[in-house]
Amino acid sequence: MTSTPPSRLSRWRLRLAGWTLVGVIFLAITAALYDAWPAWSAGALVWFAALLLLGSLKGPQRWQVRAMFATGVIGLCLGLLRGADWLYLRQALDANQTVIAMLMGVSFLRLVGSAPVDGSDDRPTGKSALIRTLLGGHLIGSVINMSTIAILGDRLSQAGRLSALQALVILRGFSTAAFWSPFFAAMGIALISAPGAHLATLVTVGLPAAAAALAFTVWQISRHPEVDHTLGYPMHLGSLWLPMLLAVLVMAAHRWWPDVSVLTLVTMIAVLFAPLWVTLRQGRAGVGATLDHIQLGLPRLGGEVSLFLAAAVMAAGVAATLASFNVEVRFEHFGANQAFAVLVIMIGLAMIGMHPVTTVALAGSLLMPAIDDPNLLGLVFLMSWSLGVALSPFSGIQLALQSRYGVSARTLLRLNRLYAPTVLAIDFIALHAYQLWLA
Repeated sequence: MTSTPPSRLSRWRLRLAGWTLVGVIFLAITAALYDAWPAWSAGALVWFAALLLLGSLKGPQRWQVRAMFATGVIGLCLGLLRGADWLYLRQALDANQTVIAMLMGVSFLRLVGSAPVDGSDDRPTGKSALIRTLLGGHLIGSVINMSTIAILGDRLSQAGRLSALQALVILRGFSTAAFWSPFFAAMGIALISAPGAHLATLVTVGLPAAAAALAFTVWQISRHPEVDHTLGYPMHLGSLWLPMLLAVLVMAAHRWWPDVSVLTLVTMIAVLFAPLWVTLRQGRAGVGATLDHIQLGLPRLGGEVSLFLAAAVMAAGVAATLASFNVEVRFEHFGANQAFAVLVIMIGLAMIGMHPVTTVALAGSLLMPAIDDPNLLGLVFLMSWSLGVALSPFSGIQLALQSRYGVSARTLLRLNRLYAPTVLAIDFIALHAYQLWLA
């Protein structure tokens, strides 16, 4: 997801929006740690920040956000007029503040990853170089998210363009991280939309599924006719210390504070670790980099803020309307087969341009009341996010590859023609394996 350059907004609005989003982070953490602190305080700041950054939305994103808001507002009005619980309005006002706070917190990790992942002048080519780029990019992307695209893409591009094979490596390495990474928005929205789902369970199933999808990509890379002459990224073990360290910190924190949500722990670790690390390494320059990120970097996430805010409103509106009409989605049994059917539908919606945030919020509001196993639904959300991002020419990463590096959407569709059924088969097996051994 991208938003228009913040230079189109006045400097004071950018600074105010940036510090407002910092406030969202700390109020959301406070509300998560202390039950007496009202969660709506963070939600109110989210609404204020979204208003400040309203002019930063691009055309397609603007229309999607408007459509989601309109759907949610109409649903809330109809539902409340028909006697739905006013808690649905509270749900909309809370504004997905926990997920938005996590996104803002994780964005600080870009301070650590802003320098090239590897400073060498090596220009490795061939199959092994591309495989290292795929796997290293996967691990790095699992922590610093979309920044990975620019870090790898700028280094690999020739005259501002990437070959189809290079774009495929970046796309697959990044998108498969959505299967399991606690630093991805996918995990945050899955845990929120499938309350009761456990991070450990989702990661336990998601990691093997991601490994299988990456293994297929390795096979596909090996068979590509241009593999021997294609430039890869000079990836070394020292490049990967950040994702490994942060993963250990999250697991340790979750063990010490099991009652604190994983989203809150991820937010706390990211927002404390990155500024401290960059300040210790760079001194005054590190402090300046942190301030620049607050006043310029955070406002660039205006699109994400608006999208998650709109998703909260839409989910609340749909739920309120269904409740007012006593409409319930019922399953005699919601197992792996039913979950897979929902997955296919969600990927189909992604292919016609619906953002994963929208489909997950909608599916959660419709299905969650009728499902006994939130882990199964959470897995569907992660799988639909990963495959939808990889396949859809309308996804944020594909749009970035198309606009920034001149990659053809048609070419990526052609390269994904075997990936789609293969990963769907992997997902089918993973869902049944979960039901058989972990449910």
